[in-house]
Amino acid sequence: MPKTRPAESRDDKMDEILSLAEERLREGGFQALSVAAIARELGLAQNAIYWYFPSKDELFVATMRRMLEKIAARKPSKRVGDLERILWFTDRFEALSGLRGAMRDRAETSPVVASFAAELDGLLSRMLSNVLCDHVGEDRLPLAVESFRATVDGTFVKGLDKRSRHELLTFTLEQLTAGAIK
Repeated sequence: MPKTRPAESRDDKMDEILSLAEERLREGGFQALSVAAIARELGLAQNAIYWYFPSKDELFVATMRRMLEKIAARKPSKRVGDLERILWFTDRFEALSGLRGAMRDRAETSPVVASFAAELDGLLSRMLSNVLCDHVGEDRLPLAVESFRATVDGTFVKGLDKRSRHELLTFTLEQLTAGAIK
């Protein structure tokens, strides 16, 4: 059954808001995410944005979800080796690394952001566990996952270029898996 006209325009408007919010987040981080500026740029009343997203934090989370869905939609097939898939994901998450700090800060006072942050951390750990479980013993898997995630975060904090990051992450994965990951 086709969508009703109001539903289509609502979806279109939400998409328009999220597209602009994503652009702002990518350009300037959480500080650049201004509901008032987005409303002005789209020619809407500020309250119209709040009708779709009840708070700036709701808009932030919806935008982050959208960004993650775009990443997941382009993920490499399982025919690609585990190492290559892991490196591909770390490259995609580099763009989001600056937003993770803002997410942690907002999570301290915002239940919606705290819930999303916990959900994202669980998702990232499960994804990595699913790849590493064939290469690391079950007793060492949680430690291997956390060690690798901390290393990834460290490469972002240090601002390593892609080649250097891949070299360090490949080394780390080889050490964690005793050379079993390819």
